[in-house]
This record gives sequence, structure tokens and C-alpha cells, in this order.
Amino acid sequence: MLPMIVCGLAVILLWTFASRLLLRGHVSGPVVMVAGGIAAGFVFGDEIGNHLDTDLAERIVQLILALLLFVDAIEVRGGFLAGERRTAARLLFLALPLSLVAAFVLGLPLLGVSSWAAVLAAACVVMPADFAPAAELLRDERLPRGLRHVLAVESGYNDGFFSPVFAFALLLLEASAETADPLSALEHAVPAAAYAVLVGVGIGAVTGFALRLSVAAGWTGLAAIRVALVVVPLLTYAVAVHVGGNGFVAAFLAGLAYKLGRRGRRGLHVESGDDPHEAAARAEPEAVDVVTALASMLMWFVFGGVAVLVLDVGFEGRWILYGLLALTVARLVPVYLAMLRGRTTWGERTLLGVLGPRGTSSIVFGLLAFNAMRDSDAVAVLYVMTVVIIGSMLLHGLLAPLCVRRFSAPGRRPRPSRPDRRSPDG
Repeated sequence: MLPMIVCGLAVILLWTFASRLLLRGHVSGPVVMVAGGIAAGFVFGDEIGNHLDTDLAERIVQLILALLLFVDAIEVRGGFLAGERRTAARLLFLALPLSLVAAFVLGLPLLGVSSWAAVLAAACVVMPADFAPAAELLRDERLPRGLRHVLAVESGYNDGFFSPVFAFALLLLEASAETADPLSALEHAVPAAAYAVLVGVGIGAVTGFALRLSVAAGWTGLAAIRVALVVVPLLTYAVAVHVGGNGFVAAFLAGLAYKLGRRGRRGLHVESGDDPHEAAARAEPEAVDVVTALASMLMWFVFGGVAVLVLDVGFEGRWILYGLLALTVARLVPVYLAMLRGRTTWGERTLLGVLGPRGTSSIVFGLLAFNAMRDSDAVAVLYVMTVVIIGSMLLHGLLAPLCVRRFSAPGRRPRPSRPDRRSPDG
């Protein structure tokens, strides 16, 4: 484990020396980390799998996921659903559940795992969108501003929507391993969700409101607040797990509650630059951004090592087909269905369907599923995770920019996004 960590940190350090130069050649940080992880995978071989299947590795990955969920929740700008609320709501509350159902249905005949709980866990691994490895897409001004807002909202919240389902799937796997009735998993999941709500909302709201009062009174400053933003998700996760709650859901809810408590209801709907206090609040997450960026890059390095392990499995046509369908059909069809009778054009719907990169979230979910499953099921999940992420790197690194260019070509300019007629309070 220690040599792998040292190698990962060394690759990150080398990347910092030439990050801007590499970006000019369209080589992102995740690509560099994957390449380093592949090289390490060939050096360390099967030791990587042995180190991943340990309690220590599982705890580290759990804390990383809690941190990512919290940061995703606090970074969405312009309110809970930001701009284009109706489109964002359709994407979150219709397209995401439908995509999970589609991935589950496709996985039943193709994955060949031991239980439907394993299929559900695999669906949660392959479907979350993550724009961290393709952040330039959200800054591409050829895309309508409203469309970019919708994609940013999805990237921020979809992990929080998938995590309770994923946690339930892991509970089902644990119940199956103990030859218990799956209903016992549901009986455990309901109070776990209730504890998560109490702990997450409580710690997040109290912390955010207390910091708001402290800043107003001049008792604290930016440096201390940034420390708090690292501590809050870790503390929330630890407390939630200790009382029997779902730590992932608690961390996500803590982020939402913190944002409301820290900025207030009015602050949630103030655009950046309109209010000096709001602008200061937006600058606070920079420290936690550094921590999450470091954690994400280490996950990409680990993924490179996992990809080497998958190579030893050989060609598995059913699993490759499942990964490709998860990237395309299971994403596009639900988006089209969710946007019917909506305000978006068919071109915008296609872009929403195509622009769904997979990244750190899939890696973290995949590693947690690997630790929770028996050998054959664990290999299947790692395999489809690898197919989906590598496929996403190719699809969203090559095809997505072409789609954006075609969408913004002369004669095909998108119509201006119509403002939401509802009040800022939704």
C-alpha cells in the first residue's frame, strides 16, 4: 500500500511541473494519473488487488466519497437547482432514476452476477456523471449558459441521488451473504436514512449558521472557515456511521444544509459578484477543493492500476457491451424521455445525453462495491467500471467536443435560453 501511495504522490508532483503545458496538448490531470497508475500496475501486479480488498482501503475510499459528496453539494451556484430549474428538475428527478432503471435492466442479462443486488450496485457504479475530468465542457461558451448550468447541477447532485441506492444495494449484498431475508436490509436502510437526515442536516445547518454569525461578528476569518469545510464532511460521516446512519447521505445533506445556513435564503439566489458577502462565501471552498482534487487524482491513479488487473481477465464481450450501453443508450433514452414537452430543443436534449462523462464517482463506487462483493461479482464490477471510464475518456474527450462544435456551427445557433418564469424562491 505504501509504495503505491508514494508512487501516486510522485506522479501528482510531476504533473504540477507541467500542468499548463499538458493542457495545451489536451492532456488532463486524470489522463496523467491513469497513465502513472497503469505503469505502477505493471510493476506491482496482483498486489494492487490485495491492497484494495482491505478494511483500511475501504475506509479511505469511504471518507473520500463523503468529502466529494459534501463539496458537490456546496458548489452548485444560484440556488438548489440554479438556473433553468425546470430542465434541471427533469434531469435530476426523471432522467437519473430512469437511467438507473435502464442500467439495471440491461445488467440483468449481461452481467451474469450472482444476485440482482449486485446488478443494482453495478448500475450505480456506471451511471453517475462527473465533470471533473471534463471541466472544460462546462466552461465552453459555445454551449448555452442555461445548458451549462443544468449540467453543473447534475454533476453536483447526481452522486447524492445515487449514493442512497448504492448503499441499499450494499446492504442487500450483506444480507445475502448472511443468508438473511432482503427485507431486513430495507428495515435497516429506513432508520439509517432517518439518522442520516438528522445528523447531516443538523451538523451542516448549525455549522453554516454559526460561521455566518461568527463572520458577521468578526470572530473568525477565511483560513479558519476553510479548515471547517474539510472537517464538517468527515465529522458528519463519522457521527452518522456511529449512530447507525448512512454516512454518504449525511455528508451530502450536510453540504446542502451548510450552504443554506452559511449564505441564508437570499444568498442562495444571488449571482456571483452581486453581493460582497456572497462573493466571500463562494471563495471559502478553495481549501477543500484542493483536498478533493488531491483525493480525486489519487483515485485516478488507483484506477490505472485496476485497469491493469482487468487486462488479465481478458476479453468479456457481455461486460464490454454493458459498459458501452451504459454510456449511450442508458443515458440518452432517459434524457430524451425526461425532456419530452420540455423547453429544450432536440439538439439540446442530445447534448444533455451525450455530455455525461464518468469519473471519480464511478471509481469510488466501484472500489466500494469491489470490497463488498464475492470474487466473481467483484471482478465483473471492476471490469464494467473500467470499460465505462475508458469509454468515457474516449467519448467525451473526442466525440463531445465535435458535438459541441456542430451544435454551435453557423446556421445552427441555439436559441437563447428562456428565463424561468417562477420566482427565485422556486
